[in-house]
Amino acid sequence: MNMDTFDYNAITRLERELVFVLKEEYSFYQSLYITMDKQRDSIKFNRDESLLDLFAEIERCHQRIKKSEEKVAALKSKHPQMFRVAAAKPEVRKLVNSIATMVKKNITLVNESEEYLNKRYDRIKAELNELQNSHKILQYLSNGEQSPQFVDGKN
Repeated sequence: MNMDTFDYNAITRLERELVFVLKEEYSFYQSLYITMDKQRDSIKFNRDESLLDLFAEIERCHQRIKKSEEKVAALKSKHPQMFRVAAAKPEVRKLVNSIATMVKKNITLVNESEEYLNKRYDRIKAELNELQNSHKILQYLSNGEQSPQFVDGKN
């Protein structure tokens, strides 16, 4: 077995490992999209009772993303040159592009959710300001001196 055959086999093994990892990642990002979509709908339609569970799920996803990045970085650090060759293979490129598309879709959902939350925040803040103003008016009216009430011009 010559060195070229060894390199080719090593690159092929690395490519297979990379494809396996990327397929897992693609599946993960698809499920993240579904979770983010549920979150956006809960925010949009004021279904706050399920938001806490969704936020907890997204936090778990955040931890999962970190592990994914570490896994790919470990593959890359073992054999940087072979990693570059394996990463250029068509199946790997296709998976990377698919994952990038899912990430963009997830970012769009996050932006939509943020927009709904900002609108809700602004609405709640305006309502609280109105309540505060109403409270000030009531306080002003109740703190006024108790003056005699005139009914039909009599004390």
